Parts: sequence; structure tokens; C-alpha cells
Amino acid sequence: MPVLLWMGLIFFLSSRSHLPRYPHHLIDFLLKKVAHLLEYGVLAVLLHRGVGNEGGWRALLIGGLYAASDEFHQSFVPGRNAELLDLAFDILGVVLGLYMARTVISPKGRSC
Repeated sequence: MPVLLWMGLIFFLSSRSHLPRYPHHLIDFLLKKVAHLLEYGVLAVLLHRGVGNEGGWRALLIGGLYAASDEFHQSFVPGRNAELLDLAFDILGVVLGLYMARTVISPKGRSC
């Protein structure tokens, strides 16, 4: 259930036509890319918790496919667009989240 709730939050945020902008372009860019890493990192940790240590590839696949579907979804939202760079940051967030889940949260191979 936590995975579905988090996915719902990501979907809701992706449905927003206008996102807040920081006045400085570089800072705005960095904040948004960090947000992608964090939201998909959390998703990965929740997926890891759901499938366990042995399901790392499944969690990566589910997270990556959800990221791709989210970018596709954004292509239909007025004022938003699908970007490969965002997808790359989403997938990187999934990879980093899974790494954290496996090494920091449950380092001895047990499920969270």
C-alpha cells in the first residue's frame, strides 16, 4: 500500500501544470533534479521493502517503468513536457534508493 500511495503522490505532482520556480535558473534546475532523485529514491526504498532484497531487479524494473510512464503522462499535461534528462534522474534515484535500501537500511540481506 505505501508504494501505491507514493506512486499516487508522484502522479498528482506530475499532473500539476505549473510548478514553483526559483528565480535563479541554475538553482531552479538543481532543485528540480534533486526532487526527481528524492521522489524516486523514496519509491525505490518502498519497492525494496515490498519485494525484499532478492527482488532488486524487480524493484528497479518497476521503478524505471513507472518513471517512464510518468514522463509520458507529463507530455499530456498543459505546461509540462516529457524529458529524457528527467527520466535519467528518476532512474538514477531508483538506483540510489535501492543501493541505500540494500546497504544502509537492511545491510545484512534481510528485508526492511
